[in-house]
Amino acid sequence: MKHRKTSNYGFTIFLLMLVTSLNAQVVSFSQEQISLEALFDTLTNKTSIDIAYDVNSIPTDSIISADFYHQHALAIVQHVLKSEDVDIVYVDGQIVIRKMLNDQDNLQSHIIIQGTVMDADEMIALPLVNISVKGRPLGTISNADGQYEFKVPLFYQGEVMVFSFLGYQSLEMTIPERDTLADVQLMSSTVKLNEVQVAYKDPDEILSELYASYAANYFDEQAVLSGFFRESIKQDDAYVQVSEAIVEIVKPSYLNPSSMERVRFIKGRKKNDLQAMDLIDFKLEGGPFQFSRVDIARYKDFFHEENSQYKYAYGGIDILDDEIVYKVLFKPVSDDGDHLYKGTMYINAESFALVRSEFELTKKALRSSGRTLIKKASRKVKAKPLKASYYIDYRPFNGKWILNRIDGKIVIHINDRRKKVNSVFTAVSELLISDWEARDKVKLKPSELYKSNYVLSEQITETDADFWEDYNIIRPDEALEKVFKKTKVVSK
Repeated sequence: MKHRKTSNYGFTIFLLMLVTSLNAQVVSFSQEQISLEALFDTLTNKTSIDIAYDVNSIPTDSIISADFYHQHALAIVQHVLKSEDVDIVYVDGQIVIRKMLNDQDNLQSHIIIQGTVMDADEMIALPLVNISVKGRPLGTISNADGQYEFKVPLFYQGEVMVFSFLGYQSLEMTIPERDTLADVQLMSSTVKLNEVQVAYKDPDEILSELYASYAANYFDEQAVLSGFFRESIKQDDAYVQVSEAIVEIVKPSYLNPSSMERVRFIKGRKKNDLQAMDLIDFKLEGGPFQFSRVDIARYKDFFHEENSQYKYAYGGIDILDDEIVYKVLFKPVSDDGDHLYKGTMYINAESFALVRSEFELTKKALRSSGRTLIKKASRKVKAKPLKASYYIDYRPFNGKWILNRIDGKIVIHINDRRKKVNSVFTAVSELLISDWEARDKVKLKPSELYKSNYVLSEQITETDADFWEDYNIIRPDEALEKVFKKTKVVSK
């Protein structure tokens, strides 16, 4: 009897919580004449349920009479749109209204695998985990919350999907036949590292091997890279600008670094109604164009054979893609305030390919970098760079290494007494290479080229309702998802 009472008590609490949650989503509403758009806005305000829709799929200006008592917002939306040819879905506190797909539209060309990557021991989310198809150039990564969404062509069904992260054992799974939710847990590689005899390795010897093996590790042919680029700016803790784009990068041979990359903008979206920027002239020029050139394996920025600007130190070993990598630390020989960096290069112990690097401007370089990092409209504006850091890695493909992703963060403190602004601005740029294809001849029109002085947000003139489509992107983390959910879906 005691056990039964305890069980009933627990069920009562659960039922009470469920009823309370549902009551927060129901509403009573009565008005003789109201437009569909105004009705949806009212429902959102009363229930906090976001309603997203394609403005061309429903007559938002239609005037209706609304009289509802204690009904869930979803039931109300379904009732007022019962005669419309639309699909209504309720997911994660959001109602999404879409034009009904015909049989041809329903032909699925991709399998979508999504979930969360966790540390198997600590059960904490792992951000920026590499996710790829074994032996294929296709890939994506997990977001800041460890969540991922990977779209693979149907003909990849049955092939092997790989999750890899520095310091962890790689995990493999078979690509399923249909859309699947797959939460995974990665095991630490600590045990494997303990089995390896850790001995000092001369960093200059590692770099010599890097030079000698360079031609064997990177492609001596032009390639076209499909990429996803996101650029976000925060003023203190609030987003003030978010832009996302799908781009194509024409990447020349790694053995011919004098040829410059070309970038073609395909489509994108941006968030326009965030709180206004206090400083109009704070812009990031270059975007995906500049990021395509932060390819240190191709340009040999920190390890050129004739480079005498940097000195090196051995940083030990780690595990990446189930293989040992050497860590080579670098910093300027003389930090004279020039545009110099310090950081770590990760070099595969077997192939001696540079597979990852983390680096940042030195303190002296930061102090003298104002002109390159900051645009000011007035001498009365005091701007102080606080940090400029970058991350880049590569993934294996056909026995060589291809660009995988680049991240950059610039943090600047700005004080403008005239406008009463005293804020820290954080600009984060992310480039994910989701696909790679060798292609010798590529013709791009001058009008298609993304130029170095472009500002990404200014290139996106209208939001594409089908932005996500079949492209692999970096799934927004929870904070960014909330930013985008506040915007209705707009048709092109």
